Amino acid sequence: MTSDTSAILPPAEADEIQEKLDRGNDHRRNILSALVSAESDALNTSEIRERANVPSGSMNHYLVTLTEWGILEDTGEREYSQGGGRKARVWRLSEKGEEFVEEYSDALTPPKGAATAERVTALENRIKDLEDETRKRRKTIVEILKVIAESQDEQTQQQVAEIVTDADL
Repeated sequence: MTSDTSAILPPAEADEIQEKLDRGNDHRRNILSALVSAESDALNTSEIRERANVPSGSMNHYLVTLTEWGILEDTGEREYSQGGGRKARVWRLSEKGEEFVEEYSDALTPPKGAATAERVTALENRIKDLEDETRKRRKTIVEILKVIAESQDEQTQQQVAEIVTDADL
């Protein structure tokens, strides 16, 4: 008596994952697409974030969610990303995830009308990144002005104090 154990992912579970992908934003779907289209079978967190256009603050949430669904797994490996810094975790599709994207190839295609929403989300993410960068640069400029003002006359110090107040930091 032989049993067929080739199906790792029951259809009901695959349907549930498909529904979750359709209900949420496209970040999870984009992460899966990034892994499917990668030259290798695994990518580090930084590579996935860049390819999937996911904000860095949200990245861990999406990776954890996909791991909880059983379609993504942490390889346990760490590697430096191109930007340096700490070693990034390395991720790959689980066996269940590979089966899901193979059997449900349309799962990686956003539902109709989602293209505009995806573009809006990408633009919102870019705006947030630019706002964060602008805030950091303002702080740096204010700190430089404070240092310069210390060696200047009282009028210059007053002008710098006004600038710092107006900078709303």
